[in-house]
Amino acid sequence: MRPNLRRLQARHWTLVALAAAAGGLAGRAGGVVLGGGAIGLSVALYVLALGAFLRRRHARLAIGILFVKLAALLGLGWLAFASRRFHPDPIGFAVGVSCFPAAAVWEAMRARGG
Repeated sequence: MRPNLRRLQARHWTLVALAAAAGGLAGRAGGVVLGGGAIGLSVALYVLALGAFLRRRHARLAIGILFVKLAALLGLGWLAFASRRFHPDPIGFAVGVSCFPAAAVWEAMRARGG
């Protein structure tokens, strides 16, 4: 079985949902959702940009999508770490971001048959 990006994204969002539910018990759900959403948005925009670039019909669109990705991540990073009005939990944020590497390992192991 080959690795599948859609399955990887589904696994990521499943882990984010489970971590947010567990984090809700500890009061860290907001940070988990923000961190998981940041990395999930980043991967989704990379998929869109790479698809547009590989089709070679929309190279400018690919560059535009990557610019939007950068702007979104800078905005979320500012919101998470520098905003004076909104302070998500940094540990929850780290847990949310960590859901993607865990999902990647999960998908790789499934693809290898392990």
